[in-house]
Amino acid sequence: MLRLEHVGVAVKDVEAVIDCFQELLGARPYKAETVTDQQVRTHFLNGKSAKLELLEALGPDSPVQKFLDNQGEGLHHLAFEVEDATATMARLREADFTLLSETPQSGADEKQIFFVHPKETHGVLVEFCESTASDWSPTRVPHRDGQLGVYERGRRDRPSVLLLHGAAGSTRADTAPLMRRLEPSFHVIGVDLSGHGASSLPPDDTLTLERFAQDALAGLDAVDVSSAHVFGFSLGASVALQAAHTAPNRVDRLALLSPNLVWTEALADAMNARLNLETLRERDPGRADALLNQHEHPDRLFPALRSFIARLPEKSETAMNTLGAVAHPTLVTAMDEDPLFPLDGAQSLHRQLPHARLSVIPGSQHSLRTVPLSVLSTLLQHHYAGA
Repeated sequence: MLRLEHVGVAVKDVEAVIDCFQELLGARPYKAETVTDQQVRTHFLNGKSAKLELLEALGPDSPVQKFLDNQGEGLHHLAFEVEDATATMARLREADFTLLSETPQSGADEKQIFFVHPKETHGVLVEFCESTASDWSPTRVPHRDGQLGVYERGRRDRPSVLLLHGAAGSTRADTAPLMRRLEPSFHVIGVDLSGHGASSLPPDDTLTLERFAQDALAGLDAVDVSSAHVFGFSLGASVALQAAHTAPNRVDRLALLSPNLVWTEALADAMNARLNLETLRERDPGRADALLNQHEHPDRLFPALRSFIARLPEKSETAMNTLGAVAHPTLVTAMDEDPLFPLDGAQSLHRQLPHARLSVIPGSQHSLRTVPLSVLSTLLQHHYAGA
């Protein structure tokens, strides 16, 4: 069964409806967005399992206004999330459904969307939507001897969550989809670690865990946040722990996905093999190009990362000895079939941390992009709420 992404409701007086739902549910829209082509302004309320989208017509020719003229206020459509809108359209055409457009159209909330004619769905207008790659632009702030790429989403009156990507990743390519999932409930912040995405490499190309932790804390400074919950994937998990150890008052609750602090020479070699661009170009040219295109200086970043990882085995014991001082409530999450960091590494880390809980989710690739985000985001929301 596909996930219900949102319920669309056509309204005449959006402010009156917002006030009504404020009184009814204790919630107001966390964001509003105009879709110019459709002459509609959308207002999103967080419904936890699915969003509520209030549809405000912006002109007499708006499809929403025509709906209001014919049927009045009320349920407009149900929207289901799919991984590939184009492939879903092809499947439905083959099943003889009538679609209301030839190709997916740009919709609100960074979605590509299409509708099925309601005459074939028993009077219910059904939308299918695909989340698109983020085209967010970073705020570039001066940091040490260069600049730091910082991204910010969501309302500032909500609890802040800082998200940290893995090695050779970036906010736009890796943590942005999770940021979108958390945006309805949190003020979310993404930081590109040194050399990654929009952030500068140090002049001597030397990367350290301490420098990455300073990047994370500088990201909080850039948006004037004194403390935040922190999420980190893989390398980002190590950075989150380092930041919590270095500046405990600036970290509220920790969540670590696919963490590892016990580095052997064999594991470092395996990780560095994944960062060998020549090998990757031969095996998967598309993946290699994607990695190169998301960084400003990939020719310098990848050798710098390989050097950083090669030094990790000699630092493992010191890193493990710091865990007892990390007293923050921590959610340690592992993927059951992670090919790089086995489950026992997360279990060991869980035992070492004084106030940690362990969860295991499905996953057979060491990649944030293949994680079931609906499962992960639910875990994070419960953890950050103190549940």
